[in-house]
Amino acid sequence: MKWAEYVARRGDWVFDRVGVALDTAADRLAVQGALPRWIANAWTQEQDLGISRHGFDDGQACLCCMYMPTGKSKDEHQLVAEELGMPETHDEVKTLLQTNTGVPNEFVARVATAMAVPFGPLAAFVGQPLRSFYQQAICGGLVFQLSDGSRLVRTVVPMAFQSALAGIMLAADLVKHSAGFPMSPTTSTRVNLLRPLGSYLHDPKAKDSSGRCICSDEDFVAAYRLKYGCAVEQLSNGSA
Repeated sequence: MKWAEYVARRGDWVFDRVGVALDTAADRLAVQGALPRWIANAWTQEQDLGISRHGFDDGQACLCCMYMPTGKSKDEHQLVAEELGMPETHDEVKTLLQTNTGVPNEFVARVATAMAVPFGPLAAFVGQPLRSFYQQAICGGLVFQLSDGSRLVRTVVPMAFQSALAGIMLAADLVKHSAGFPMSPTTSTRVNLLRPLGSYLHDPKAKDSSGRCICSDEDFVAAYRLKYGCAVEQLSNGSA
């Protein structure tokens, strides 16, 4: 389920720790907005994978600081339409995404034509929600395979084990934190899979300096301290 739905059903906004492995910056911002006491965040991208660790009232970068939007970016429906090879259909794609309607036969056929791949292997997606079709056919590499590599699509993970390794790093930090083991003093640790393994993998991240982040907002900070004031004080005294 969506994070917002989970929080609403839970009815309790106190989270000692949250492990984050989400697709978008917007989803990560939403998790930080619920003010967990501590967050471990894993990611994969074109060149590397990594893990970042976040308190909120400790003077270091919170999760929002890492994903603070700058400038105007394309909406999801525009990006999906472009990657389906049909940028002119962004309004149609927007409706399919918003309504979660199954993609019709003729839409899948048009994608196959735009991508110059056979319709047959894509026919199994007829009637499925567009996100499912997009994630499996495009992000999952099916179109790339059908085109023998001639149809280039966005490559998010250059190595098959990349997501699994990020997950292992995320689980390790969650276990360390829950057991009270000493945590890394740096915000971020990243591994570039396209280069030899470096001798120093830590990548400190500075707190957002623009003043726009919620960790600089007095109301958010006050709400965080109200929820975890005792825990924060204990941690500062070294008793945790």
